[in-house]
Formats: sequence, structure tokens, C-alpha cells
Amino acid sequence: MKNSTIKFALGFMLGTLLVLTFGTMQAQENKFRNSSWRYGMNLAGQLNAAGLGWQQLHGTDANFHSPENNIDYVDGTGGGLYIGLFGEYLSTSWWGVQLRASYDPKNTLVIDDTRFPLPSFDTKVSYLTIEPLLRIDQHAIPNLNFAIGPIIGVNLGASYIYNSDYNNTTQDPSAFTEPEADVKDFNGLTYGWQAGIAYDIKAATINDRTTMLLSPFFDCAWLVNQKQSVNEPEQGSVSDVWSTFSYRLGVRLSFDYSSVATVADATATPEPSKRVEIILPPENTILTKNIKGYFPIHPYVFFEKGSTEIPARYTMLSRADAQNFKESDLENFMKGDLTVKETNVNQLMKSYYNVMNIYADRMRENPSEKLTLRGSDPDEKSGESYALKVKNYLVTTFGIDADRISIVTASPKKPSGTAYSDPAFAGLIDDENRRVVFEFSNPDMLKSLTYTIRDESSIDNDMIFTIGKDVKFDSWDMTITGEGRSLYFGPFGYNSERINPAELMRFLESGSYNAKIMITEKSGKMSEENIAFKLNKSKELKNASRYLMLFDYDKSDAIAKYENKIRSEITPGLVAGNRVIVHGHTDVIGNPAGNQALSQERSNQAKSIIDDQLAKEGKVVDVRSIAIGQSQNQYSFTNRYPEGRMYNRNVFVEVIQ
Repeated sequence: MKNSTIKFALGFMLGTLLVLTFGTMQAQENKFRNSSWRYGMNLAGQLNAAGLGWQQLHGTDANFHSPENNIDYVDGTGGGLYIGLFGEYLSTSWWGVQLRASYDPKNTLVIDDTRFPLPSFDTKVSYLTIEPLLRIDQHAIPNLNFAIGPIIGVNLGASYIYNSDYNNTTQDPSAFTEPEADVKDFNGLTYGWQAGIAYDIKAATINDRTTMLLSPFFDCAWLVNQKQSVNEPEQGSVSDVWSTFSYRLGVRLSFDYSSVATVADATATPEPSKRVEIILPPENTILTKNIKGYFPIHPYVFFEKGSTEIPARYTMLSRADAQNFKESDLENFMKGDLTVKETNVNQLMKSYYNVMNIYADRMRENPSEKLTLRGSDPDEKSGESYALKVKNYLVTTFGIDADRISIVTASPKKPSGTAYSDPAFAGLIDDENRRVVFEFSNPDMLKSLTYTIRDESSIDNDMIFTIGKDVKFDSWDMTITGEGRSLYFGPFGYNSERINPAELMRFLESGSYNAKIMITEKSGKMSEENIAFKLNKSKELKNASRYLMLFDYDKSDAIAKYENKIRSEITPGLVAGNRVIVHGHTDVIGNPAGNQALSQERSNQAKSIIDDQLAKEGKVVDVRSIAIGQSQNQYSFTNRYPEGRMYNRNVFVEVIQ
């Protein structure tokens, strides 16, 4: 079979597998739909591309034995109608399973160009295939899903019609066509693999649990080892002996039977809830913003326990790439999914992981600046080894003069942890102190990285759901339904939660929704509350500035070191009509209640400085303070690594024009 065919099909299968893997990692951990069963049928047109290898179909010698002695050279192509039934189970999370039983024709027309005149073989091959598939639904494009799995094929028949001269049948009476004959030694049972992509379209609502769907789909299937191999030295037993790639384009008709009744019309207003309150974005409108951000690069490289190697998550360049590296290359964040909350912090963290490259580039731009690397290790006393690794990278990769870099070994000037730290977090705290710190005498060497990004998932777009204080509950969760979408949130243990609506409004300009809140009360009773709401997306693109301010471990008063920046850089540009959102965060070390209070202190202190300076300048601007604590939201970095936890000790100040 030709290499281009193999590369396309295998590339499609591999790409589908990668999408499935990525979709799995990016999928929500909690459920985002009701479980359901689907039954229906598939109908598709199919293009087959077959590789036969050496075959003795007609005469006494082998056919398709090309002069180049290359069995991959000869291909046959044909078509057919793929049809079958399927059943499918969709879980409440990202995965589902599908089972198909299909009639699968593998007909091809094969021309033996190793001979002259050119004979042809019109092959008629068909299968009953059983196809178990893993289905994954991802969030990048709603209703788009991928599937991959094996094929088991039961042969229903294999025959061919021989034509002695394919080109001259109607011109030369000596050309003849023989009657249809069976292919000998054809395997009755074979196997293969397939991958596919489909898009579900709601065609009709049958009742509150049943919908009819039409799903256009594209599949790529590879059936191998269809015939027994012959004794040839260059012929394998899988891809070389009558294997067929098939490309299908069709439509799937199915009926979805949901385990839970859905809201048929989200525009119908349920009875207003007296026990749950919702606060929507101003004017029920989601803003999309062009943001100029200021991101401080933590001057740290953290090391893993038991290793003196720089962790692989840090970006380490080759000498050639280092010559072309510029800090400005990291400034454009205008990429990624604007509605996915992780996009912003992932791109920021990618910039941080260039910390060694950023400071090396700044040293090249400032040849008189010297650097001190402070290595520390609370357990294994490997601080000097850590610092030497970083120094060696700067010298050998970027060509920084070794005399400009000195090394000291000591505890961090500002260590994580105190004598009162919870012993349960000792390991996480030690990980933060196992590091190398960049120390410069010139503060400009530690300046923030500037970046630009377009954002739909900012915190001022959040919806806030609050359970009334008179409701005694153990937990509550929520399903928001509307515009053909159903998303699950929870379970929650606090009475108030922020929900970002970006996923609900993906690709929409307006939408009507119903939030069904299920409350598990202290008594064990389950109660339901419904809230209907509408959202719009502003067509006007707003401009905004975003500043990130970092805190030391367990400190709230460190905002003082940013006071001059707030008074001299942020407030002078504020005018009436601007909005300022100040939100504080913490890492996961400690207890949630204490971290909530700490984040409130941080955001309140920043707000008070802004308010004081605005009063001195005689300006009236709307400034709001929000405490996020250790809750994971669209501005939270991963707490898995020490650098993420350090970045989570922060206050964001966002100025919306």
C-alpha cells in the first residue's frame, strides 16, 4: 500500500488518540451532563484503499509482483455503502462507550501494472464488523466528540472478476473477462483499528427524557490480515497481505434516552427561589477584554527532592536557540481558548518556566550587571549543587561570563513556613525552600514581564450563587441547562460560590438558562430550587490592565512594598467610569477558613491604598474587593508545584476602562 495512504490514516488515528488524551486531561473532574443511553443507525459512503501484496488470484504465478520488487507499490481503490446499528452509553463525565454492528464492504478495483496488457481484478469483499469504541466528549467545541477502538471482522464473502486487458476491453476482441471466482485462502475472521470524529445536532425533542439526534461523522478504519500470507521473503503477515484502509463520511441517526428529565424550555420562568440568590455580571453582560498585564517573574528555580538536576518543566534552550531568544517573544498571549479559565495562568506559568532564559537575556542586555545565586536545601544540603547547575546553564548556553556570577549557600532570605506551621504541610514547605534565588543589586533586573491577552473568563464576569443563611445544609450542587447545553457544578460545602459563565456562552451572543440547585439539608432531606436567568455578551471590546502582586508566606501586610507602584502607576491613570476589581488568593497550605480571611486582608489592604490615593486626587472610581482564598478559579495556578503555590499568594488588581 502506498506510503501516503498509510501516513494519512495512521496520522488521523494518532491525532484522534492525542485529542482523546488531551480531552481527558482537560475534562472536568465532576459530572457535566446526565447519563444516557443512545440507540440508532449509521449510514456512510466509504472509500477503500487496499494493499494486496503478492497474490496468486489468476493463473499459475503471482500477481502484483512489481519490477521494483516493492510489494507496497500496487494499490486498489473502490467504494461502498457502510451501514449498521449501534448502541451507546454516555456517562456523567467525559467518557462514553459505543458498540456497533455493521455491514462493511471492502470492494476495490486492482490493476496489475506489472504486466502488459494491464489485467484488472474487480474484488468483491464484505464483512460483518463488531466495533467496540471509547468515546470522549471534550469542551473546546460543544457536541464534538471523538471515538477510537478495535474492529473484529467476520468475512461474508471474497471474490473477484478477472479482466485480461483493463484498457482495451471494448476495442480488442482478444480481451476477455472471466466469471466471478472466489478468492482462495481468505481469512474468515480478521481484525483492525479505527478512529472517528462526530458532531451531535439536536433534531427533535420527543419528551422530557428523549431527544432525536443527527450526527455527521468521519471515520478512518484499517482492516488487516484479510488473507493468509504466501511464502515470500519480503511479505509480512499484517499490512502486506490484503489490508484495507477505509475513509467514511456519513450521518448517524440516534435517540438519546436521558436518566433524568431535562428542562425543555429554559425561557420558561420557574417559581422564583426564596432560598437561593444569584448575582449576575453588571447588566447581565459578559465582557471580552484586551488586557495589558504585568507579571512578576519569581526569581526562583525549584529543585526536586533527591535530585540536583534542573526539573524538566523549566525551559532549557540549546546554544543556537539561546542566541535568538528574546524576552519580548513571551509577551504575546493572544492564543488559546478565551473561554477556558486555565488559558491565562497556563500561559503565565509558561513564561515563568523561562526564568533562567529571561534573566540571562537581561544580563546580555546589561553587561555590567552581576548576579548572585543563592542555593538552599533544608534537608540534603545540596544548595551549592543546585546553584552550580543554574550557573553552568547560564554560562554554557547563553555565554554569560562566569566571573559575573557568584554563588552563596544559605537558607532563603524569606523562607516558607514558620514555627507554627501545620506539620501536615512540612513536605510542601520544604519543597519551596529547596531552590536557587537570583539576586541582583539593580531592581530593574527583576522587573515584571509585560504581556497582552484577550480574555472572556475574567472574574468580573462571574455569577455568584448564595444559599440563604436560614438554610441548614450539608452540601449543594447545581445543574445549569439552556441553549442545548447542560453543565454540572459542585458539590459545594460553602453557602456562596462563584461560577464563570464563559462555557455556557461559548460561541453565543445571548442565552436563556435555568439553574437547578439541589440542596442536601442537615436533616437528610433533598430539596430543589430553580432560578431562571439570561446572559448577553457585549459586542464592544473593552480595554483593561491587570497587575499581579505577590506575597511572602503567611503575610498580608507585604502589600506595603507595592504601595508606591499603586500610588504612582495605577491610580494616576484612573478616571470616572473606570472599574477596579481587586481579588486576593492563597495557596492550599493551611486551612480554608484561615486562607479565606488572609485573602480578604490582602485584597482589602490593596483596595484601601487605592481608595486613599483616589481621595487625594479627587477622583471617584468604583473599586471592589473580592476574597477568593484557596478556591480554584480562573486566576489560580496549580498547587502541585512550589512555584504555583508561591504564585497563588497574590492580589490581582484589574482596571477596566
